[in-house]
Amino acid sequence: MAEKNDNLPIKSDERSLDVVRDLTAQFATFYFGEHFFGLPIEDVIEINRALDITPVPLAPEYVSGVVNLRGQILTAIHLGKRIGLDLSGATKPVEELNNLIMGHRDEPISLLVERIGDVMAVPIDQIEAPPDLIEGVDKRYVKNVCKLPGELLIILDTENLQAASKKED
Repeated sequence: MAEKNDNLPIKSDERSLDVVRDLTAQFATFYFGEHFFGLPIEDVIEINRALDITPVPLAPEYVSGVVNLRGQILTAIHLGKRIGLDLSGATKPVEELNNLIMGHRDEPISLLVERIGDVMAVPIDQIEAPPDLIEGVDKRYVKNVCKLPGELLIILDTENLQAASKKED
């Protein structure tokens, strides 16, 4: 008697991978204080752990200075100060923060974050609009949230973060 192959897994092909990609969104994740953040992976250019920051006189408080990335001068935005986090607790000094290079390739910025996480794929149906109040975070910079087991992923608004690097509110 011949066996039926109904229970065998279907061989993965490019079309099934496209379906999976269409059902998930990928985020580069990072931490600042107790908060867990993400940026869409397509908005992240690179992560660089140690770049020297040169202070800029008369810059807004959230601008830590500028960094030189292979000859390109980028504005270094202190994430905690920009989005209104309470920095009275123990946070790392600016020199120890990681540089997450993000934005448009013609005018990127360096977002200074405390700790780098992983690239995470999140099902699109788990991504929600942000609540009216997120403790200690200015809602202007929050695009969405995703409830994960044990923590909340705060998805930042890339456009607002970039606009903040060009002008003061």
